[in-house]
Amino acid sequence: MLGNGFCCMWLFLALFIACVDLGNANRLKHVSKGLQIYLNEFAVEIKGGNDHASAIAKKHGFINTGQVGTLEGWYIFIDRRIRKRSLEHHTGLRHKIRKLKRDVLAMEQLKIFHRVKRDPVMSFASKFPNDPSWDEMWYMHCGEVNSSTCPCSMRVTDAWRAGYHGKNVVVTILDDGIEKNHPDLRDNYEENASIDINDGDSDPTPRYDPSNENKHGTRCAGVVASELDNHICSVGIAYQARIGGVRMLDGDVTDKVESASLNFAHNFIDIYSASWGPDDDGTTVEGPGALAKAAFKNGAINGRHGKGSIFVWASGNGGHNKDSCACDGYINSIYTIGISSVSQYGYRPWYLEACASTLASTYSSGELNEGKVITTDLHSSCTHLHTGTSASAPMASGIIALMLQANMNLTWRDVQHIIVRTAKPTGLKATDWVVNGAGYNVSHVFGFGLLDAAAMTHVATLWKQVPEQKECITNPQRSNRPIIPSTDDSRHLVVNMDARACHGSEFEVAYLEHVILRISLTHPHRGDLNILLTSPSGTVSNILDRRVLDRSKLGFTEWDFMTTHHWGENPMGVWHLEIRDYPRHARCGDQHFCESNARRGTLEKWQLIFYGSSTHPQPNFHFENCDAFPQEHCHPECDGCCGASSFECRSCRHVVTLQGQCVGSCSDSQFVDEPTGVCKPCWSTCGTCDDAGPNNCTSCKRGYTLANGECVKLCSQGFYLEESTQTCRICDQVCKTCYERSTHCTSCRDAYIFTGNTCRPSCPYGTYFKSVAVGCRSCNISCVGCSHYSTRCISCADGYVMHRQRCTTDCSRRYYPDFRKQICRECHSTCKACTGPFPNQCTRCSANRVLHNGQCQTICQDGKDTFFTKMFNIFL
Repeated sequence: MLGNGFCCMWLFLALFIACVDLGNANRLKHVSKGLQIYLNEFAVEIKGGNDHASAIAKKHGFINTGQVGTLEGWYIFIDRRIRKRSLEHHTGLRHKIRKLKRDVLAMEQLKIFHRVKRDPVMSFASKFPNDPSWDEMWYMHCGEVNSSTCPCSMRVTDAWRAGYHGKNVVVTILDDGIEKNHPDLRDNYEENASIDINDGDSDPTPRYDPSNENKHGTRCAGVVASELDNHICSVGIAYQARIGGVRMLDGDVTDKVESASLNFAHNFIDIYSASWGPDDDGTTVEGPGALAKAAFKNGAINGRHGKGSIFVWASGNGGHNKDSCACDGYINSIYTIGISSVSQYGYRPWYLEACASTLASTYSSGELNEGKVITTDLHSSCTHLHTGTSASAPMASGIIALMLQANMNLTWRDVQHIIVRTAKPTGLKATDWVVNGAGYNVSHVFGFGLLDAAAMTHVATLWKQVPEQKECITNPQRSNRPIIPSTDDSRHLVVNMDARACHGSEFEVAYLEHVILRISLTHPHRGDLNILLTSPSGTVSNILDRRVLDRSKLGFTEWDFMTTHHWGENPMGVWHLEIRDYPRHARCGDQHFCESNARRGTLEKWQLIFYGSSTHPQPNFHFENCDAFPQEHCHPECDGCCGASSFECRSCRHVVTLQGQCVGSCSDSQFVDEPTGVCKPCWSTCGTCDDAGPNNCTSCKRGYTLANGECVKLCSQGFYLEESTQTCRICDQVCKTCYERSTHCTSCRDAYIFTGNTCRPSCPYGTYFKSVAVGCRSCNISCVGCSHYSTRCISCADGYVMHRQRCTTDCSRRYYPDFRKQICRECHSTCKACTGPFPNQCTRCSANRVLHNGQCQTICQDGKDTFFTKMFNIFL
């Protein structure tokens, strides 16, 4: 018995150890949604150096583990008095230390983040062919003879022919590791750009399991730097680039892990490619923590020896959940290049998230009948089914690597400027393409368009570094304005800011790059909100679209939305912030209930932060030194060129757009700037113009009318112009037209008459006023006139009498009709019904009387006539 018990004990212990090992392998990798796990580690920002930080830590019972990587002033404190992992947010000691404002600038308790790889979940199984796949890489062949039907080319092979293959450029994949010994990657693998942060060593090889869960990083790496001409799988965009991997997603993802990854070897690595982020479930609003934010900024300032690390980020795959990348703080960072996807036929893929912070797009998967991306996979294999924005981000990283080979002196802002200038909207099918105030085509779906490797590399060779970045922070606008839910577009909240853009100061921004909208608001159902920001040039950024699955009551607190749609514009002037609340029926039931204070939100405060330069980022840019290109192949609009497209002219025969394209003439909404020959945009309200500014219009856009060269807002009938916001507001429902305010009528709707700037109901005789929506309606056939409703008569038609405000042919009990006077008269008191007023005109009697010769006679108890009856008979 003892032996059996002893064996059972050892068996139990062995099973327990196996379970522990399995748990350690996953390390709570799949953190349950809604279950937040906090660590006993704190990120602390302290000035005064490491010794001072250690002294503060010791004084308050913490252990200082040292500075966080290269982030000067940031330290990790450990508190052994609390559990390593807890569901409780520890606040007591944190509040105690934060009282030391002179020394502690910031402090946050580290928690485990839920990060998802941006591969859409497909409904069919993957297969892993081993044959060379160049002919099937449709996204490389677009635009070539006998190519697939994709509408526009990324011109990767053109960049290759020009000699750009990514040589000497280092790209690292921030993910779940990369298979460094993959035969299609190993010769390009760079160990100095690789680390395993999850397990604390230098080997980024992914953890293998039966489901091949950790394939993501290896697939992304192959898109960037698979080798050329080795008879294996595919070819990377930058097939001579050095490729590394940071294994950081296969374990507890904390702010410390992310910051260490973002700043790892930042003077050696050029491009960091990330195809992951917060959950794309349509409900999450989350971004980088304090350490990761500091790491982004540190990388931009100090990375690449001061030129700035290039962070490329996938925009997200939550389209099927109606998610918006505006709620992803990584895409909202000015330091990241948000990359979207285009399907093979130029459509918006089903998984795509649209937002104003997306910069550009590359090809990726779409519908089942459209192509996927071919790349390396685990176990030295190859996949034809890489999908989503997870494929687009490394594809963009590869193209940027080609561009950096052309000019290694490009800063992180230069890279973004060149992308904006060269990206192509041609053939990308979206309904929201607009030309912004600086002349750039831009869309919330595809950003500024498809990356063009040939144009990017060529422009890079001629590019001069942009001027110093300026940051202009406006004062917060504290409004506390109610956000009234309504399906009526006239009731949306609109607030304005007259921005000076730090004019005349050292922080002046005259040429925009990024705009941050920092906002705080409360709301009972956050997903019902649609937020729009309009610049002084008239460009509208759809800052936040509705998210139908987001039922959060948390609103937004100091949340940074970022938009690139105003790139190149001058920010000086009036900015309009519009917040629309489209309530779902389940939330409100009816409009009156929905407008109660308990069911509406409040805009608490908002501010704008402008990033850009005070001088033109690239004045007098033109192509030059292109004699090697056969000039007979130039575009017809070129007068000398460096390539075959109208974007690669040395000079133009006619005019040139702000994007550098030579064209025959400017578009209708542009004018020719005579000294430079550049097409510049008209004022936002002009249809056509002969110069810049609001007073040089020659025709107006729809909704405006021309007055002395200026296009003035023209509101439709039933609306008036609100001067403060230049917005058309609806008139009161009784007004046909109105002026200055909704109740100041200038004409009336049908069924109303105009009296002293007001309208009152007035219907022809024989009709009555039913409602504002319906107007006058005919009275009932029995009425000559009526009021309030059809049978409430004022007078009666022939053959009818008035009784209780109705016209009838019969009167009620104890009344008879007087058709001459058209009224019902009362019968004699002895009658229950009658034909006239006299006692002998009864037709019915009450229960204690009997009808006799038109009279109602009373019957006594003894059966004899009463005295009254006898006397009445004598009288007759």
